[in-house]
Amino acid sequence: MIDLSALGWKEAALLALVILAGYMGYALVRLSMLNARRTAEAAPPPVPEAPVPPPPVDLQAELDMLLDARLAPLMQALETRLDLIEDRLDGVSRRLETVNQLPPVAPQYSEALSLAARGLSAEDIAEQCDMSVGEAELVRTLAQSRGMGDRT
Repeated sequence: MIDLSALGWKEAALLALVILAGYMGYALVRLSMLNARRTAEAAPPPVPEAPVPPPPVDLQAELDMLLDARLAPLMQALETRLDLIEDRLDGVSRRLETVNQLPPVAPQYSEALSLAARGLSAEDIAEQCDMSVGEAELVRTLAQSRGMGDRT
């Protein structure tokens, strides 16, 4: 038999290193075999190529038809909104023409007119603008006729 008592620590370390290297080699061989088996299982079987259908005879016509089918509802919604905007613009134009036809307000009454538009009473307008209550009533009536003040 082998006399183990004659071995020193250097020989024991070398023997442990050889055993460890052998185990590492064995583990690497097992891992490579396992990896090869996994890749073989994971690889999908070759799929036969399906025949590609021939392109339509009139590709442009078919594309136009698909585009029209998708865009038609959007175009209809846009036309509806455009009609609504045109109606509102016509209303604003009519109101602007009405305002332009009204005689201008004298500069001394412009502050009183803006106060009347905010809804102040005739007494408050007369007090703030140094005018008579009758003039303030007249300014309030003017503001109401122009649609600027409240109709109370």
